[in-house]
Amino acid sequence: MKRQPALVIACYATIYVVWGSTYFFIRQSVATISPAWVMAIRWLIGGALLLGAAFARGGLRSLPSLRNIVASIVLGTLLLLVGNGAITVAERTMDSYVAALIASSTPIIVAVFDALLLRKRLTATRVLGVVIGFTGVAVLLYNGHSIRSSLGPAELIGLLGILSWGLATSLGHRFPVSGDSMVNSGIQMLFVGAVSLGIGLVAGPPPRAAFSAVSAMSVFGVLYLAVIGSLAFAAYTYLVAAEPAERLVSYALVNPIFALLLGLGFGGESPTPLLAYGVPLALVGLAFMLYGERLCAWLRNRLARR
Repeated sequence: MKRQPALVIACYATIYVVWGSTYFFIRQSVATISPAWVMAIRWLIGGALLLGAAFARGGLRSLPSLRNIVASIVLGTLLLLVGNGAITVAERTMDSYVAALIASSTPIIVAVFDALLLRKRLTATRVLGVVIGFTGVAVLLYNGHSIRSSLGPAELIGLLGILSWGLATSLGHRFPVSGDSMVNSGIQMLFVGAVSLGIGLVAGPPPRAAFSAVSAMSVFGVLYLAVIGSLAFAAYTYLVAAEPAERLVSYALVNPIFALLLGLGFGGESPTPLLAYGVPLALVGLAFMLYGERLCAWLRNRLARR
């Protein structure tokens, strides 16, 4: 793929801003719409958009096999239904910036799963990143009273979602999904959207009652997640092919900061007691996970030249 500098910059700006804002808009959506309906609307629209875009560029000329579809459904269940779904449920009572900062630990969780399940070696630098990162998340969640009371239902549900997302990310490359990432993601979204719709119809109130007192901000939030969130995924898909991974994963450091500014500045959310300590620890741990080995190699080379 020919690299287009202007398009690369635009794509980075998109994933930095949009992915950092999704937690804020999830919080706005579930304020007056049940999580199942938020998931149904978001993923049905998003899946249709992605598959429509894939069809327009010829990505569906060769249809995925049944094996590809089943693999996509399994991954979609772990990533979107359980992973993102748990975060969506948790944000009914959890502040959006807290959810974003917990989610920023995903690369750390992926590294742990890689070591436990795939026998990938964790270097000393990455182990240090894991320890610092998990410490930061724990400090962030601490409510100033006790560890037990700090881990309420919302926090535990959110952690479950991140664990599911990390597990799927770790094992994902072993699943025989479609080679077209846009087709694969579109299948996942449509499946999860359909399941969420079924949950909303069976477990929740009928649609007329469910949407009887919906705010304009919640409607905007769901549409933002469905449409703009899908465009952000398209930008990410382009960067995967055009940019080195070590630069691409920088979004994991930027998104939590943007989410923090949105939640505290515009969402009326309250800072946790040890926020000023937890955020730097979590981000430093993540930075060690992503770039610690390169930094250590650079320092060794600098010292060797002296």
